[in-house]
Amino acid sequence: MFDVAVIGYGPVGSVMANLIATKGYKVLIIDENEGTSPTARAINTDGEQCRVFDLLGFADEVVKNTGYIDKVSFTDAELNEIITQDQPLEVGAMGWPAQLLFYQPELETIIRTSVESKENITIHEFTLLESFSSEKDKVLIKCKKESTSLEFEAKYLIGCDGASSSVRKILKIERDDLGYDQDWLVADAHLTKTTDIPKHHAKQICNPSRPATYVPGRRGHRRFEFKLMPGETKEELEKDEKVWELLSPWVNPENAELERADVYQFHAALAKDWRVGRCLIAGDAAHQMPPFMGAGMGTGIRDAMNLFWKLDLILSGAARESILDTYQEERYPHAKWTVAQSVSIGKIIEGLCAQQEGKEFIPDDGDGYGVKFPHLPSGLYKDASDDISGYPCPQPLLYREGKKTLSDRIVGSQFCIFTKNEIPKLTEKAQKIVTSLEIQIIKIQDNDDEEKRMVKIFDIYELVLIRPDRYVYGGIKSMKETSNIIEELEKTFSLKI
Repeated sequence: MFDVAVIGYGPVGSVMANLIATKGYKVLIIDENEGTSPTARAINTDGEQCRVFDLLGFADEVVKNTGYIDKVSFTDAELNEIITQDQPLEVGAMGWPAQLLFYQPELETIIRTSVESKENITIHEFTLLESFSSEKDKVLIKCKKESTSLEFEAKYLIGCDGASSSVRKILKIERDDLGYDQDWLVADAHLTKTTDIPKHHAKQICNPSRPATYVPGRRGHRRFEFKLMPGETKEELEKDEKVWELLSPWVNPENAELERADVYQFHAALAKDWRVGRCLIAGDAAHQMPPFMGAGMGTGIRDAMNLFWKLDLILSGAARESILDTYQEERYPHAKWTVAQSVSIGKIIEGLCAQQEGKEFIPDDGDGYGVKFPHLPSGLYKDASDDISGYPCPQPLLYREGKKTLSDRIVGSQFCIFTKNEIPKLTEKAQKIVTSLEIQIIKIQDNDDEEKRMVKIFDIYELVLIRPDRYVYGGIKSMKETSNIIEELEKTFSLKI
């Protein structure tokens, strides 16, 4: 029997399986396709995702194979800038660059190399999920590979199988529709010659005749998106001559090769239930959003990071299954915020298009703004009013063994305490929790954190407790509360003590 079956071997499924496997569990991956994505789909990553990649050992390789954006502009039809925002290029508080652009087939190859090096992961590609059913302590899975029927058993099943998720459909999970379905042509091209096309400047082109997006990817990769206008058909827009006509202000067959040009319908939707018993969903199976923020994959990787350590606590016997109730409670508001933000960028484009035509545009703001991003609304020591609790903890550089080291590389994927003080004697219960969870206690020395990433935290708190997904569980203003904050983990995360 497998501990976890992951359906879907894209970026989110491969990261999910990889994370779970780092804890030594037997993982099954099932995917109906074979090989990496043949085209670039996701394109953007950030410092928080790089921390996940670093936990898996390949963040440096990912960064080495990425590009960057230094500006994002909203322009008129002639590409005159209306609004321009500079993008941070330096290493940020997460310990990695704030944003990076990758080429998905390349990224997937990096992740899969890590996955396929692990003996406790079994992979079945070109394998169709037909059905599954839950019993008291396991999930029975039926698949077909060519003409052969396959059956598997797993303690838990996670659907990371994309927007048209078979797992979501089998579970009969409905979706909340935020009402922003639009058809856009997505075209990926690769430069074959040097051009004067901007290398690091992304543009949202607010052309009333046809809104468009331009994103310069890593090396010679360029992403273009064009809205399907009323009266047009998908078939018309996908014709080669029409695609090159749309691309002509930027590139042409003399200086670029076209990788793909397909019309997709952008959705703004979230699954109403992310868990049914021992079966869960993550990534695009749980949420879809317009691509204007480039946040779809990142939202899925946050799902994976949130879920894997909770499954670890269950499978190791440290927590009850009710800890999984916190998964949707924490991730749904985040995902909804991100979907709504993506929609809001689309509405800015619509508004600027209307402005150029002298029309009034009143956006429907909707109700997508559930929490401050990326703030957790629950699962905290106390209510968050400090802009610290429920946010990703900055990553300080620690001076150890004569060199600076990223704190994540010392902590690993455990709970962690950061403090400048000595830990007082703990209660028996608190000490049991520290031992059971292998909580790392990191004392910030005088020569640590020269970058001052932790200053805001230590201006308020004497100690902070960090979750395995790097989010701040909470802080205390007096070391006398140390045992209290540790003991609260029992109730918050259904610990068996």
